[in-house]
Amino acid sequence: MSDKILCCCVDISNSVQSSSENPYINSTTNQVPVTPRRLTTLSKFTSYGCGHQNSSSSSNNTTSTKTTVTSVSADSYNEHTASFNSSITKSNSTSSNNTINPQVASQGKIKKFFTKSKKNDPQLTKAAQLLEQNQFHESIIYFTRVLDKSNSYSARCDRAYAYRQLEKWVPALQDLNIAIQRFPQKSRAYALRGELYHFIKKYDLAMIDLSKSLKLQQTAFAFRTRADVNCSLLKYPEAIYDLNSALDLEPYNPYTLTCRSKVYCKLNKFAEALLDLDNVLIYDPQNASTTLANRGEVYRLIGRIDMAFADLNSALEREENNMLALERRGLLFKHICRYVEALRDFDEILKLNPKSVCGHENRGEIYQSLGNLNEALYNFDEALKLDKGNLSILKHRSEIHRLLGNYQAAINDLDHALSLSPNDPFLLRGRGEVYRLVQCFEKSLDDFNKSLKLEPCNAFALTSRGEVFRMLRQGQNAIVDLDQAISISPDNLLARESRGALNRTFRRYEEALRDLDYALQLKPNSIFALANRGAVYYMLGRYCESQMDLDKALQLCHNYSFALENRGALFNTLGNYEQALLDLNKLLSLEPENTWALCYRGEAFYALERHDEALIDINKVLDIQPTWCYPLSLRGAIYRSLGYYVKALEDLSRSLINAKDKAYNIKYENKALLNRGSTYRIIGKFNEALHDLNKALMRNPKNIFGLCERSCVYYSMELYDHALVDLDAVLNIDPNNAFAQSQRTKLEYIRNGNESDTSSRTSSGQYYNYYSLRRVDEI
Repeated sequence: MSDKILCCCVDISNSVQSSSENPYINSTTNQVPVTPRRLTTLSKFTSYGCGHQNSSSSSNNTTSTKTTVTSVSADSYNEHTASFNSSITKSNSTSSNNTINPQVASQGKIKKFFTKSKKNDPQLTKAAQLLEQNQFHESIIYFTRVLDKSNSYSARCDRAYAYRQLEKWVPALQDLNIAIQRFPQKSRAYALRGELYHFIKKYDLAMIDLSKSLKLQQTAFAFRTRADVNCSLLKYPEAIYDLNSALDLEPYNPYTLTCRSKVYCKLNKFAEALLDLDNVLIYDPQNASTTLANRGEVYRLIGRIDMAFADLNSALEREENNMLALERRGLLFKHICRYVEALRDFDEILKLNPKSVCGHENRGEIYQSLGNLNEALYNFDEALKLDKGNLSILKHRSEIHRLLGNYQAAINDLDHALSLSPNDPFLLRGRGEVYRLVQCFEKSLDDFNKSLKLEPCNAFALTSRGEVFRMLRQGQNAIVDLDQAISISPDNLLARESRGALNRTFRRYEEALRDLDYALQLKPNSIFALANRGAVYYMLGRYCESQMDLDKALQLCHNYSFALENRGALFNTLGNYEQALLDLNKLLSLEPENTWALCYRGEAFYALERHDEALIDINKVLDIQPTWCYPLSLRGAIYRSLGYYVKALEDLSRSLINAKDKAYNIKYENKALLNRGSTYRIIGKFNEALHDLNKALMRNPKNIFGLCERSCVYYSMELYDHALVDLDAVLNIDPNNAFAQSQRTKLEYIRNGNESDTSSRTSSGQYYNYYSLRRVDEI
């Protein structure tokens, strides 16, 4: 039984004196001497933290603390009492002389909470013996036989205790209710019921029963149990008060001292914690290995890694199969990234106990840190078979599933975890991130909103929500979140990448470059940052730098869609149409409905005079987006080249009407104006042609196509001086332009009166036959 510790009232001065005369306790030649430490000050310990911070993989925040001293929840405090001090387990099967130093035990009166019936009943005696041997099922049978014949208070309390050990809460509670109803002035049933309420997390009822028990009779058991409840309620000063009271009744009880050292750690009072464990080493030398393991953990918490290793190694030299010491040392190795040694310790734990949740969980975390995701997943699966509701392991496994692309499995784990802990911000962030990756943006947004209500300044949640807003084209919301995330964490890679991409879409190219440059300093091979910076360089006309970034991004990921799309557009601009087709064909094999890629490929086909193929691509886009100005402008140009002038004018006019963002679409609008001006010229509408061409050339005075077309219009209108001005402008830009040279020569003849009006009209027709089939960008 967990509380059957035999403790003695002793004078501490005598104990300290005997300790000083013989400072080495159970020391051997190969062992570190176990010496009671004495600290002169407390201040040097208070600067250290009391626990781990959780860490992340994308994602930032999954590592859990699994040592008993540093366990976060008060439930694990109670559940792991046996691992925190194995002397409790040993006390169930040993006498008081085996638990406490015999010389100390002989000095005081032995007190025991569990009392035997005064009746000489062989059934009751047998039941008690079975209970001592932890044979709870068998003991219940004998206690039941006793209770069939009598209303023994002690037998009913003992049977309730046996039920509690088997986690049969309902019959345990029934027995204790009956005991209290029949004997309301006896304290033991209240204490046991308070302990049971604590196990089932009914803390208010537990406090009522334990306080009632202590009012009737003060016992160390009741004080310790109430201390456990106070720990569950995070009331650590009150827990210390109760443990002090327990020690007043049972001075130097090793279990109580160990529990108090644990609570001191919660309060960052590490010097006091170490002092308690030193005393445990004095008064319970037979369990020195476990106490050394606990003291090693305290040393780890205050950053004394050397002292921690000394204690843990000493513990394992004394007892090589001490599970607690193996666990603590494995955690310490993991903490300092010595993963091979850590794995060795956890492997040893699993040899001793193949069903160790701690062993599987920690091995999973180590393999995750090493990038061996399949091994990590196997270990987390095994751990969850043993402990299906373990939140920490569910968090880890969901992250592994996410990293492996098993998104539905990740969501299943997170749904399960959130059913157990609905307001856990980490779990909400994790599920929101998975929903973001599978593009369920509304669900993702809902989870991130809930998470940020709980933790408003969490940089990860702000970044991911900002990215969701960006994907939903809610630019202003996105920029607010990303700005805040970067102000909290300037080296946040995802936030820098996302804000850089967002500023690119806002056409704030300098701001975009600043963020993307910063992101590439943090991660030089970031495919996302390289592709987006390449796109920004393309928009700025810095084509060489653009191609370098896009080439590198595609070397790192051959099928990265955004990079293929932008490099295809870049090759079109550079006139490398065959190379553009290679990129765009590959992209469209991956994303057949990518409208930008279809437009770019249609443009490449048009440039290569593969008009039928170009029309197939452009028509497919316009079936999806019938008012988009870019493909309308492109199809109008194709129709002009094919001589379908009515269709050309219809598409080009619709393109100019539907150009909503004129600042961004000015490039496509200009092409539409040039092509419509050319079409008007061909069908003899010279004033309309001149209007379109003048507008386009006002925006880009050096456009050779526009200058040649306008010179042709002037030629047809017999405005020869104006035509010569435009042709001279073409030759200033391109001195070897054959068309401009030829037309200039004809115009000189006409000005000199060498050709008749009829020949002029013929020349105009020749001008049309030569030029009207050419592309806007060709000359």
